[in-house]
Amino acid sequence: MEVEDFVCEAPPTAALTGLSDCMTEQDMPAPIDFYLQSSREIIGYGTPERLNEMSKLGGYLLLGLFSAAEGYFRSILSASLDICPISKKTAAEKQINLGGVLWHGQEGFRRSAFEHMSFTSSKELMSASKNYLGFEMKGSVFNSILRDFDTICHLRHGLVHNAGFLPGRNAVQIDIQQFSRSVEILVDFGFLQSAAATLDSLVVTYNRSLFSEMCNRWAEDWRGRSDWEPLEERKRFLQIWNIFCCKLELGSRRGRHKITPASCMAKLKLDYNL
Repeated sequence: MEVEDFVCEAPPTAALTGLSDCMTEQDMPAPIDFYLQSSREIIGYGTPERLNEMSKLGGYLLLGLFSAAEGYFRSILSASLDICPISKKTAAEKQINLGGVLWHGQEGFRRSAFEHMSFTSSKELMSASKNYLGFEMKGSVFNSILRDFDTICHLRHGLVHNAGFLPGRNAVQIDIQQFSRSVEILVDFGFLQSAAATLDSLVVTYNRSLFSEMCNRWAEDWRGRSDWEPLEERKRFLQIWNIFCCKLELGSRRGRHKITPASCMAKLKLDYNL
């Protein structure tokens, strides 16, 4: 008997297998549609019955929701960087990971600019938006949502990095009572629904606000550049429309026959006297 045998049994021989079976290629829809598809699937699985059967399930589902939101931000930031010359100028001196370039290739290399970011705080999200796109998340529309987002970020840190227990440095930054013993994060049905609504609000508000900013640039800033081609204004607008428009909602929205790229472009021309 060896010394180490006193504390626990030796592990069985194991080797990681089946990695390729875990990988499936996907055609990616607009970032907002992919987020909604993912989040609805996750939240739909978190029924009260399932959450009561397994106390840790709520935390795992919360991580899935958070991952869907992070995926949205990476996708919309890289897509905006791809179409907007103002954003390209803002991000021109930023560095990207070579591995991301080699993996994504010429068509998708811009996504690698955000793969080293975790978006696990409002500060990181605001910094990426400003420093890469020149878009500032200002105004009351973001204030309360970002506070709640930061709370979810603190819970995420404990779920990912501390076996589901809330670290002290995260605990003191959120509005909870003082505990004398270790605090396990057990996400119940009500909180999971509330967190999902918070992430939805942040993603949708961001999508609407950044779309408005891109439309403003299309109507003003882009037209003042030497590379602007008046005959391509519709093509350039459709680039914006296609990455921001939520097609999942479009089929059920009231007055959907009026929600078209042509109608939106006409409103912009009227608003900006184009």
